[in-house]
Amino acid sequence: MIGMAVKKVLLVIIFVAVVLNLFLFLKRQIFSDDLSGGLDNPIHCVSNVPCEYPDVVDFRIIVLTFDRWNSLTKLLNSLNDLRVDGDNVALEIWIDRRPDGKGVDEKTLATAKSFQWKNGAVRVHVQTAHVGILGQWIDTWRPARNGSKEIVLILEDDLSLSPFSYRWLKAARNFFKSRTDVTGITLQSESLIVASSGARFRPLSSDGVAYLYSLLGSWGFSPTPEHWLNFQNWYHSVIKNSDFQPYVEGLVMNTWFKKFQKERRSHTMWTMWFIYFCNAHHLYTVYNNLNAHYNTTKNCLAVNRREPGLHFSGKAIDNTGSLLRTWNDEFVDFKEPARIYGFNGKPLTFKRNSVVEKDSKYSNNKTALGQNRA
Repeated sequence: MIGMAVKKVLLVIIFVAVVLNLFLFLKRQIFSDDLSGGLDNPIHCVSNVPCEYPDVVDFRIIVLTFDRWNSLTKLLNSLNDLRVDGDNVALEIWIDRRPDGKGVDEKTLATAKSFQWKNGAVRVHVQTAHVGILGQWIDTWRPARNGSKEIVLILEDDLSLSPFSYRWLKAARNFFKSRTDVTGITLQSESLIVASSGARFRPLSSDGVAYLYSLLGSWGFSPTPEHWLNFQNWYHSVIKNSDFQPYVEGLVMNTWFKKFQKERRSHTMWTMWFIYFCNAHHLYTVYNNLNAHYNTTKNCLAVNRREPGLHFSGKAIDNTGSLLRTWNDEFVDFKEPARIYGFNGKPLTFKRNSVVEKDSKYSNNKTALGQNRA
C-alpha cells in the first residue's frame, strides 16, 4: 500500500512538472512572437501599416534592427551617452522577422529587451511579418494627423551617435521649421557623394554650420512630420500600381536601383522612393557642416560602422573616434539664406522665387501620383 502511494505521488509530481514546463515553453513562444516584444507593451501596430504612438514626447528615436545583435549593442551604448537636456523622450526598437516570417533572432530580441536606457522609456516591437528594410523605414513612425511637434530620429543599427547629436538636431529643427521646402534633417556628414556622378561631395567651409542638399542622408535621418506623412500616403497609394517605378533619370542611385531590380533586391533600397518623392516636390535635406566649417574630421554627429549586412561586407570599422565629444554653442549658429546644393553638387540658383538648377537633367519618369507626364 505504501509503495502504491509513493508511486501515485511521484506520478503527480511528474505530471505537474510536465504541465509547468509546457506552460513556460508556450509563454516563451508567445513572449517572443508578441508584436510589441513583451506582454506588458500596450502598442499593437501591424506590419505594412504606419505605426501611430499614443503617447506624446519631445523626441522619439526609432531603431531598426534584424539580426545584428552585436551592432545593436554598440548603437544602444552610444544612445546611453546622449544628452537630451531634460526633454521627454522615448526609444522604440523595431525588430524585423525572418524572411519566412517565422520568429526573430533571439539574441537580437534579448539584447533589445535587456537594454536599460538612462534617458527614458524603451519599447521593443517585433514585426508581425517580414517587411524588410523598406517596411522598417516607412511604417515605424506615423506623425500625428493634427500636426506633430515631435522630433523623430530613425536609426539603423550600424550607426553610433555623438552625445550632442540631439542638441544639434533640435536646434536645427527650431531654426528651419518655417521653411516648407525642408523634408528633414540628417546627422550624416561622411561618405557624401554627388548624386549625378558618384564623385565625392565636398560642401564649402563658407557654408557655415549647415546647408541643404537635394539628396537625403539616411545615416541618422529626422523627417519633417508633414512631409513624411504625405510621403507615406503617396507610397502606400502608388505601390499598388505594379507598373510604376520611382526612377529619377540622371542619378547614380537610379542606376543602382535598376541593377538591384535585375538582381531581385530592389526592396533593399527604400531611399529611391523617397528621392523620387522629394524631387517631385522640390524638397531638400538639412545637413550639418561641422567638419568642413571647422576643418576637422572629428565633429561627426553620427558615424556608420559599416557592419556586414545588406549593403556592406567584410569587417566592421571602428570610426567612433570621429564623433563630436565637446560642445560649442557656435555649432548651432545657423544662417539664412542657407546654401542649397542640387543633385550635381553645385549651388542652386534662384530666379523669381523659383529654383533653377544649372544643366538640370534630373526628372522623374512619372508624376508624384504615378501618372504619365503630359
